Amino acid sequence: MKKIGFAVSSVSGAFLVFVVLCSPIVTVPLSILMLFLLVLQAGLIWMVITILKNGKPSDYTFDNRFYEDRDLGPHS
Repeated sequence: MKKIGFAVSSVSGAFLVFVVLCSPIVTVPLSILMLFLLVLQAGLIWMVITILKNGKPSDYTFDNRFYEDRDLGPHS
């Protein structure tokens, strides 16, 4: 689970930096922003692959529980 936490936090942190760089207060050339956006897309793909490879699947099916924490109850 440490791999998942690292992937999610690093991509989220990079996205936060990207949002700050896109603000009108900070002047960054458009080419650098586009390069950063490309790196973010690669980071997003890396994060999804990491979650799919190392994540723990749910013990419940969609029919048993709509959400992980909500029991639908007995079926009629």
